[in-house]
Amino acid sequence: MANDQVAMEFTVEFFGLPRRLSGAKETTVQVKLEATLRDVVKALAERFPAFLGNLVDPKTYDLEEPYFFNINARFVPRSLEHHPIEGDRLLLLFLEAGG
Repeated sequence: MANDQVAMEFTVEFFGLPRRLSGAKETTVQVKLEATLRDVVKALAERFPAFLGNLVDPKTYDLEEPYFFNINARFVPRSLEHHPIEGDRLLLLFLEAGG
């Protein structure tokens, strides 16, 4: 991107249902500067409409339980209002319970 950067780019890796619905292991999305994870969710829903209703609430763009983001395989943000840093690798995961 040019120095007059107006967007950030993120790689999002999919696991489970997100991978099945997207047909991809990962994708890249561009969002505005100062974007939140909710903006990333919106960009993903635009690219993969099958996410709406299955993974993403179409009204609020919340992730449906048990789905969540992990950043760089090290950190789970408390909410979708988290501001990722360009270059962060976002993993879209699901919490699996059982025993």
